[in-house]
Amino acid sequence: MKSPVKPLMALAGLAALMAGCASDPGPKPSAELEEATLAVQEAETARAQNQEPALMEEARSKLTRARFLLEEQRHTEARQLLEQAALDARLAEARAGTQAVRDELGALMASIESLRNSLAAQEQ
Repeated sequence: MKSPVKPLMALAGLAALMAGCASDPGPKPSAELEEATLAVQEAETARAQNQEPALMEEARSKLTRARFLLEEQRHTEARQLLEQAALDARLAEARAGTQAVRDELGALMASIESLRNSLAAQEQ
């Protein structure tokens, strides 16, 4: 009969290795924190809150949770949330910008139509 000691030792070693990797917080995501904070601020400046309030709330919430995770030394999880927060804020800003362009285009189209009507009335 084979001894179960070797497989058990290998399993214990693997478990210890996995536990060591899981507890490693990795490097602090300082650049990601700065990027996410800046992205949220820029989106707020672009008035993305008016056009995309749910997306902005999600970005702020992820930023807040990431800061909590940083205090807990959970850098890997914080990094993921920070990246998501930055993307959410950038998307909200882009959508707000798109809506602003659409609004301006609508106003220009209305102005052009008004001018056409004025010209047509003058020609008659």
